[in-house]
Amino acid sequence: MFELLKSMGFSLIMVPVVMAAILALIYGLGGLFNIISKRETKGIER
Repeated sequence: MFELLKSMGFSLIMVPVVMAAILALIYGLGGLFNIISKRETKGIER
């Protein structure tokens, strides 16, 4: 019984952590590509 509760607690803690990590990764990649695309458009204009 304790093992089940322990695994439930672990999963309840890990789910938001993993979701936050995925969101941070997407946000970081979006910012990176935004910087790259800004450089590309500046190069094309000149």
